[in-house]
Amino acid sequence: MRWRRAPDHKLIALGDLRRLTGLDPAELVHRPDIQRLARIDEAGGREELVRVPVQLLLTTQDGEPRA
Repeated sequence: MRWRRAPDHKLIALGDLRRLTGLDPAELVHRPDIQRLARIDEAGGREELVRVPVQLLLTTQDGEPRA
C-alpha cells in the first residue's frame, strides 16, 4: 500500500477565489505560494484557475475546507 500525504494546494476558479478564501484576488496573486493558471478547452474557451494553499481556504463548521 502506497503512502499518500494530504494535498498542500488546491486548484480553484478565479471567480470563486473571494468566496472560498475571503481574500481579494488582487492581493492573493502577488503571494509567492499562489500560482495563476489557464485552462483552454477544445473550442478555445479559456478558464482562469488559481493554485491556492489549503491553509488559505475558509473552513466549514465541521472544520473541512469548503472547496
